[in-house]
This record gives sequence, C-alpha cells and structure tokens, in this order.
Amino acid sequence: MTAPLPLLERYYTSRNLRRRLGHRHEGDFLELGAMNISDGPLPGGDDFQGDTLNGTYQSTASGNASAAAAISAGVVNGAILLDAGDANAGRSDLSWGLHYQAQLKPVYIARFSMSSLTTRKFEIGFTDVISGTDAGAVNVKASASGNGSWRADDAVVLCYDTDDDTNLTLMGVKNTSVATSADFDITLSAATYYYFGVALFGGEDDDALGFVLDANGALIEEQIIEAAITIDDLLTPWLFVQNRDGTAGSMTVDWHRAYQRRTSTL
Repeated sequence: MTAPLPLLERYYTSRNLRRRLGHRHEGDFLELGAMNISDGPLPGGDDFQGDTLNGTYQSTASGNASAAAAISAGVVNGAILLDAGDANAGRSDLSWGLHYQAQLKPVYIARFSMSSLTTRKFEIGFTDVISGTDAGAVNVKASASGNGSWRADDAVVLCYDTDDDTNLTLMGVKNTSVATSADFDITLSAATYYYFGVALFGGEDDDALGFVLDANGALIEEQIIEAAITIDDLLTPWLFVQNRDGTAGSMTVDWHRAYQRRTSTL
C-alpha cells in the first residue's frame, strides 16, 4: 500500500499551511488558494472576459444615458463599464450579494480607472445593502462632524466626492455610529488605472484598512480607521460612480476580487 498524501496535500487549509510553514510569508500567499477561503465572484477574481457579465452580479443605474455594469467589448484583458450617464446625480453601481462579514477578515480589491475626476463621486468597499437600495453608501462625505453622514448602517468604503473636496478618504460606519475618517495624500489622475482596496480586520477588532496601488501593483498609500464596522453584519462588496453635475462620467473596471475566511476561528 502506498503512503497516504501528506496532511497539507489531503486537506489544503490555513491551519495545515501554518503547521507546515510556520509564519513564513509564503503562507500568506498560499492561503489564498486554501479550501477554507471563500473567494468571489470567481476564483482568483474576475477579468470580465466574454460577451455577457456573470449573472452573479447586481447592478443598477439611474439618470439620463446611464447604464448598469456591462462588458466593454474589445478591451485588452477584459473590462466592464459602470456608466453614470450625463445627468446631475446620474449613477451606476455593482454588488453581488450579502455574503461577507467583518469577523471573517474580508478583502475587496478592484482595478479601475475614472473617465474624469472633476464633478464626480465614487465608492469602493463593503456595505450592508445590495445594488438598487442606496444611492451611495455615503450620503454626504463632509458633515458637521467632518466624518460624513451615511445611507448605509454598516459600511467601510474608500470615497472620493468633489462635492466635498478632491481627497480620497477611508470612511466607516458601525451600526449608524460614524467612524473617524482618514484622508489619503495621493492625488488621483483621471483615465489612469489604480488598484483600490479595503480590508476589514475582523475578530474582536472592528478596524479597517484602505489602500491604493499603482497600475502595476506597487503600493502608493494606505490608511487605517478604528471602530469602523459591526463585525457580524452581512455585507456585500460595492462599487459606485455618480455625477456631481451634468457632465458625463464613468468607471472602467479591469479586474476585481473579494475573499474572506470561511470561519472566524482559523
């Protein structure tokens, strides 16, 4: 009789990776393929190749000439377009279901570019309602507290909104209690791809991390906020673009990925 497969090969889990590798950095990378990691919307992320957007997604648009997310034909590597149209407050968004919790340490990353950054708003992160429910997780980016007012009850997003300023800001709300936000120093450029990401720390820690990488994946900047979100509320990954006047605006998404642990006790 041949010897059985080693434990890691039989049961490819985070726990067995740690037994084999200890705290070596390779384990962090290899854990992404472990069977106790939930990965969506497609394993390894979605490059948006093909003729039709995957039916997993929910997308809603509002305003003249706006359009829900759709595959952009003939784009190298694949992409989708969220088109806010040409009306003031016109908008388009994308989500794919309330399947995530902060206690499971979810991460959402999207590589996208904005057609224009003047008179524009965009959000990326996690929120507690799916597409078609809220016209943005953040209602007013600046408020009396300076940390925003919200439509969502639980959410963490990177928010850019020229109705307020030209800062990219990491913002959070925990069961309607607004977290202290954090501005980035980066000056974003239109028609330029960046990787934008939000990571929720989970466990007893309700903090959140936001980060921006350049088009090639080099880290530009990151920020952390505290008391950011309820750890056991159901969340969805979230993308959103909105016009702040009657000038047309859109978001081109080249790739994105969300993943989290299957349990909070790894």
